[in-house]
Amino acid sequence: MSDYNWSIYDRDWGEWPPNKQGEHLINELQLYGDPIALAWFPQESLPPKLEKYIYRGGLKMVHCQFMQRARFRGETYILDGVNSRPGPPVCNGDAYAGLTEVQERLMVGLTHTRTNPESGEPLRLGIFGSPAASRRSLRNNYWIVPPHIEYLAIAPLSNCPFDPDVVTIIGNARQATMASRALQYFTGKATIGETGPGTCSSSWVAAYLSGEAHYTLGCHGVFGTMGIDPNEICLSIPSEQMPTVCEVLKLWRDRGKKMFTEAPPNEERLFVQVPYDASYGALARIDHEKGAKPSEPQDSEIKYTPWSERRKRKSKKS
Repeated sequence: MSDYNWSIYDRDWGEWPPNKQGEHLINELQLYGDPIALAWFPQESLPPKLEKYIYRGGLKMVHCQFMQRARFRGETYILDGVNSRPGPPVCNGDAYAGLTEVQERLMVGLTHTRTNPESGEPLRLGIFGSPAASRRSLRNNYWIVPPHIEYLAIAPLSNCPFDPDVVTIIGNARQATMASRALQYFTGKATIGETGPGTCSSSWVAAYLSGEAHYTLGCHGVFGTMGIDPNEICLSIPSEQMPTVCEVLKLWRDRGKKMFTEAPPNEERLFVQVPYDASYGALARIDHEKGAKPSEPQDSEIKYTPWSERRKRKSKKS
């Protein structure tokens, strides 16, 4: 097979190869950490040039933890679902991603609802209130039925040695919104979001199987095992749509669209603080985006009491 031309299958990304996409997203969306490139390889489909990335090190982690290392450490991993997994499994995310079999107890609705009596573990409440609820969730989740996937490749997008199938952006709601709006700019199609199933299922696997961008607010595992910040969400985009995202972000910058001009947060906004009988223009937000300084409320003698302080007073009265 020495004369087998694997390069014939390489994608032509035009002006937006993955490495350039990664740098562009970091700069335009002001991301903290790299976007994460993911690719799934069925048996006998991994090009020989990528075999050096097959992970055989001492780390025993689930795939989403390797994703965080790619995001912050710039490392590339190709996981086969066996050597890099901890035992017993931390969660079923690797199964949703197609790297290993779904646990039998999960298939019948027990893993997330009932402690195994034979394990010796104390009784505890699970994610779902009944085995029926757990089975319904699994039926509606996105998951790649094994054993067809042999490898899952993970890399920082700005230094990616393979053609991604999916790009996962981890950031705050504002950053994810701007990426979603870039997708929507010429299509008008809204980005789909699901919260409840595991993030691996409802974000990157959902994007891989459906061909549509998917975001999620999170799950138990993404905040615990994967360890993303509480104010971060995951947005996964099929890779073939990434050049469009990058091109629209560039268009906005070149034509002077301001993306991150937000009014002060929550109670610091004058339209919240202004007294009931005072006057205030609803278009002050637009004036703020244009760089104008907001005027002070007319009745400055009436001071705004923060919500937290009012709650304290209400608790004392009750």
